[in-house]
Amino acid sequence: MSSSVSVMQARPGGRERRGSMTMAALLELPPTVNVTTAARALSIGKDTAYKLIKSGQFPVQVIALGSTSKVSTASLWELLGVRH
Repeated sequence: MSSSVSVMQARPGGRERRGSMTMAALLELPPTVNVTTAARALSIGKDTAYKLIKSGQFPVQVIALGSTSKVSTASLWELLGVRH
Protein backbone atom coordinates (compact mmCIF):
# COMPACT_ATOMS: atom_id res chain seq x y z
CA MET A 1 0.00 0.00 0.00
CA SER A 2 1.27 3.44 -0.88
CA SER A 3 1.84 5.87 1.96
CA SER A 4 0.64 8.87 -0.02
CA VAL A 5 -2.58 9.92 -1.68
CA SER A 6 -2.68 11.40 -5.14
CA VAL A 7 -4.47 14.51 -3.87
CA MET A 8 -1.73 15.26 -1.36
CA GLN A 9 0.72 17.75 -2.81
CA ALA A 10 4.12 18.13 -1.21
CA ARG A 11 6.07 21.35 -1.00
CA PRO A 12 9.86 21.49 -1.17
CA GLY A 13 11.28 20.15 2.06
CA GLY A 14 8.59 17.46 2.33
CA ARG A 15 5.88 19.68 3.80
CA GLU A 16 2.35 19.19 2.60
CA ARG A 17 0.34 21.89 0.91
CA ARG A 18 -2.04 23.52 3.37
CA GLY A 19 -5.42 21.84 3.21
CA SER A 20 -4.21 18.47 1.99
CA MET A 21 -4.69 15.28 3.96
CA THR A 22 -2.24 12.46 4.67
CA MET A 23 -3.06 8.80 4.13
CA ALA A 24 -3.05 8.29 7.91
CA ALA A 25 -5.58 11.10 8.36
CA LEU A 26 -7.79 9.65 5.61
CA LEU A 27 -7.77 6.23 7.25
CA GLU A 28 -8.80 7.71 10.60
CA LEU A 29 -11.95 9.38 9.26
CA PRO A 30 -15.32 8.32 10.75
CA PRO A 31 -18.01 6.74 8.49
CA THR A 32 -19.27 10.18 7.44
CA VAL A 33 -17.54 13.56 7.42
CA ASN A 34 -18.63 17.15 6.99
CA VAL A 35 -18.24 18.90 3.66
CA THR A 36 -15.21 20.90 4.83
CA THR A 37 -13.31 17.71 5.70
CA ALA A 38 -14.28 16.08 2.40
CA ALA A 39 -13.16 19.17 0.52
CA ARG A 40 -9.81 19.04 2.32
CA ALA A 41 -9.37 15.39 1.33
CA LEU A 42 -10.10 16.33 -2.29
CA SER A 43 -7.82 19.39 -2.16
CA ILE A 44 -10.62 21.75 -3.11
CA GLY A 45 -12.08 24.69 -1.25
CA LYS A 46 -15.23 24.30 0.80
CA ASP A 47 -17.04 26.93 -1.30
CA THR A 48 -16.29 24.90 -4.42
CA ALA A 49 -17.47 21.74 -2.65
CA TYR A 50 -20.79 23.34 -1.71
CA LYS A 51 -21.26 24.64 -5.28
CA LEU A 52 -20.64 21.12 -6.64
CA ILE A 53 -23.10 19.63 -4.14
CA LYS A 54 -25.76 22.19 -5.05
CA SER A 55 -25.32 21.46 -8.77
CA GLY A 56 -25.37 17.68 -8.20
CA GLN A 57 -21.78 17.31 -9.43
CA PHE A 58 -19.94 16.49 -6.21
CA PRO A 59 -17.90 13.36 -7.05
CA VAL A 60 -18.80 11.35 -3.93
CA GLN A 61 -21.98 10.38 -2.08
CA VAL A 62 -23.56 13.20 -0.12
CA ILE A 63 -26.13 12.48 2.58
CA ALA A 64 -28.59 15.33 3.19
CA LEU A 65 -29.67 15.61 6.83
CA GLY A 66 -32.03 18.55 7.01
CA SER A 67 -29.92 21.66 6.51
CA THR A 68 -26.69 19.67 7.02
CA SER A 69 -24.82 17.60 4.46
CA LYS A 70 -22.53 14.70 5.31
CA VAL A 71 -20.18 12.89 2.95
CA SER A 72 -19.73 9.12 2.89
CA THR A 73 -16.16 8.30 3.83
CA ALA A 74 -16.35 4.97 1.95
CA SER A 75 -17.21 6.77 -1.30
CA LEU A 76 -14.45 9.30 -0.63
CA TRP A 77 -11.93 6.47 -0.14
CA GLU A 78 -13.15 4.79 -3.32
CA LEU A 79 -12.67 7.94 -5.39
CA LEU A 80 -9.19 8.48 -3.94
CA GLY A 81 -8.18 4.83 -4.38
CA VAL A 82 -7.61 4.33 -0.67
CA ARG A 83 -7.29 0.68 0.31
CA HIS A 84 -8.00 0.01 3.96
